[in-house]
Amino acid sequence: MPMRTSHFAGPRRLRRLYFALPALVAGAVALAPASAGASAPEYSLSIVEGATTQPEDPILHVSGYVHPRAEVAVKITRNGLEVEKEKGKEGVWLSQVPQVGDVVTLESPVGTVRGAVVYDGLPSLDPTVCAGSTNFSGQRSAGETIEGGYYTVVPHPSYFARRDGGMAQVQVLSGANFQGGFLTPLATGETVYAVESLVSPLAGGATFVYSSENDRPVGACPVPPPPPPPPPPVALSGSIAKLARMSIHRLLRSGWPSQVTINQPGAIVEDLYLQGGALPAFAATSKRHHRKPPAVLLARGTATAAAAGTVTVVMRLTAQGRRALRHARSVKVVLIATLRAHSGTRLTLERRLLTLHR
Repeated sequence: MPMRTSHFAGPRRLRRLYFALPALVAGAVALAPASAGASAPEYSLSIVEGATTQPEDPILHVSGYVHPRAEVAVKITRNGLEVEKEKGKEGVWLSQVPQVGDVVTLESPVGTVRGAVVYDGLPSLDPTVCAGSTNFSGQRSAGETIEGGYYTVVPHPSYFARRDGGMAQVQVLSGANFQGGFLTPLATGETVYAVESLVSPLAGGATFVYSSENDRPVGACPVPPPPPPPPPPVALSGSIAKLARMSIHRLLRSGWPSQVTINQPGAIVEDLYLQGGALPAFAATSKRHHRKPPAVLLARGTATAAAAGTVTVVMRLTAQGRRALRHARSVKVVLIATLRAHSGTRLTLERRLLTLHR
């Protein structure tokens, strides 16, 4: 690629236009008929800030230009006080940039304001405009056009050369946002920039062009934020919503139905024990020499809940339970219902002590 040198801040199109405009306009005037008369004045104000990959190559400046050649001045005003002003013929240069909120004014001749802006620090480049990415996006001042690109600064013993890289393809201008991309990914060692500009007509056919540029070295892409933590698990809960009245005879014949609610998908197990033996929750706490024999499991019922809600569970007698109840006239039983969520959480509902009659 071609390389150019500059004592100023880089190979951007607006800077090229800054120096080429006098020749272009002069050529146009020479080719125009004599009757066309003098061309209307053109005023431009440019603000450039940021940095390149070479700290020794500062780019911070404010510049002003007028064509045809005339007296021109640029000043920066902060809180009503003038903090910097420079005047000259045709072009003028300030080696500092305004702060956000400062007023930057172009006068031509001195004392006659041709354009003024309140500096807002824009445009800005998103952190995702980074090494390995083709993204070109950021914030702009409303209503201003955007262009951008990247370049490489090549240091030499007495000057810095700048090698143009590529231009950004701007695809979206929406409100304060802009978005686009590059044809090739950005790389460390390059400098990326964005320029916003606005052309305003003045009286008599004159124009005022304002541009603001932000440059920065291409850096590493930001580390993506960690995914949000999973929501805390919902505490498992439920209850026996309905337990049918039951007799020993009916239990022997058809089982014992009940309705159980559960607040999440899971499984339900109901166990019916003969009272008097050691129940599962108490057996481990009994002393060895006083341990009761295990309680007889009379019946068991299981059901699966695909979602939170109420399911029907039917307890069926075990072979041992059928033998124990075949000739019984009255028995005392304990009903234990256990809920198990798909997550592995387990909950035992309050036990029910019941008496069944023939």
